Amino acid sequence: MTVSPDTPRNAPCPCGSGKRYKHCHGLAREGRSGVPATPVEELMRRALEAQQARRPEEAEQAYREVLAILPDEPDALHMLGVLRHDLGDVDEAIALTMRALDLTNWRVPFMRTNLGIILAAHGGDVDEDEVAAMSERHAAMLGARQASKRRATPRVSVVVPAYNHAEYIERALASVLSQSWRDLEVIVVDDGSTDGTAECAERVLAGAALPHRLVRRGNRGASTTLNEGAALATGDYVQFLNSDDWLDPRRVERMVDEVAGVGAGWGFSAIALADAAGDPIDAMKNRRAFDLMCATSSVGFRQSVGFALIPTNATVSSGNLFVSRALFDRVGGFREFRWNHDWDFALRALWLDEPVFVGDPLYVYRLHGSKTIDESADRSREEMSAITRDYLAYAMEEDAMPPNPLAPAVATWGSAFLNVLLGSGIGGLVDPAVLRRVAKAKLAHADLMARAAAS
Repeated sequence: MTVSPDTPRNAPCPCGSGKRYKHCHGLAREGRSGVPATPVEELMRRALEAQQARRPEEAEQAYREVLAILPDEPDALHMLGVLRHDLGDVDEAIALTMRALDLTNWRVPFMRTNLGIILAAHGGDVDEDEVAAMSERHAAMLGARQASKRRATPRVSVVVPAYNHAEYIERALASVLSQSWRDLEVIVVDDGSTDGTAECAERVLAGAALPHRLVRRGNRGASTTLNEGAALATGDYVQFLNSDDWLDPRRVERMVDEVAGVGAGWGFSAIALADAAGDPIDAMKNRRAFDLMCATSSVGFRQSVGFALIPTNATVSSGNLFVSRALFDRVGGFREFRWNHDWDFALRALWLDEPVFVGDPLYVYRLHGSKTIDESADRSREEMSAITRDYLAYAMEEDAMPPNPLAPAVATWGSAFLNVLLGSGIGGLVDPAVLRRVAKAKLAHADLMARAAAS
């Protein structure tokens, strides 16, 4: 991940002045109320344009000219720090960015994010021996799981929360009825649909050989509906399924083998993507699809499955969750988040038990215009930030040992945990005091090395 040179200058300034950032720091663009740009404004415009056009020498000269006029201009300090990072001068990059943060009381999230990326790219204060020891523990635990693998025979409850998906639910339920694993029950909870979804589900289930139940009631939201379905389940494991998606015919059988077979409490798989008509989507031609595929594929490039869940929802959907009833009860079910209840559940489950990731695309996620994740990107991001902060609140505590010995946390992974977080681009959510301590330690180490080299 690279450091971003983009600055939201139209946002309110976090320094508390009450002005917009660009006006508080003298960066208003030419054309505002017909007022000509000042020399500093013009220099900042030239610098940012040059930086975005990858003309670093020109950008650096302009930023330094700004600082010759206004030595305490936070935006110029921050952007020059980003530039020095790109040019490989990590020490000056850290010093400049820290100076910008000091001037804004460390209250600008995107500056903290960029400082975190700079620190992570250059190691932060990672103890390599500590990381090696944890990696060995990780490999040993996974090896022990596989060595104890057995043939599991749990009953599985497929819980289908349904809301206004009359055109899709037939395929969803047909995929359940055609599962190769036959010890199943199907529970559909219709969340007050007004388009005939419940009637369609009733028609499909009427001839089903599997035990089934259809609950109709008024609209209460996704989280409540998922929890209600799980409460009605009698199986040892619960497979959730969105009423507009569907399962690969061997989904349940594979999850039983890979998750229940090793005694794990939960897991998820890679996904396939389909459009509204049910046809495959080429992720290289669809940005939303590309982002989703990147989320699940990132699992193979992280220190553990759990680490893939910290910066993003690698499960993609609640329908991709395969969870033991016992773990579901320990987690406490889904909380009332509008867009990200699945990710919140996954992080709370992660604290208790390391998930199993099955690399085959056993869950088909349908992209269409009414997917809730597309309804409000800004509010969804606010939820994601809140969920991440919630996890970090206990994961950053040095004495907070999670029940899952592989859960990403300071108590388990030590210094590597923070470094991975910062490199994932979520430094803006880390406690500023912690970020400042790491940056100061990095600068102190660099100074010590420079003195040793000079002596």
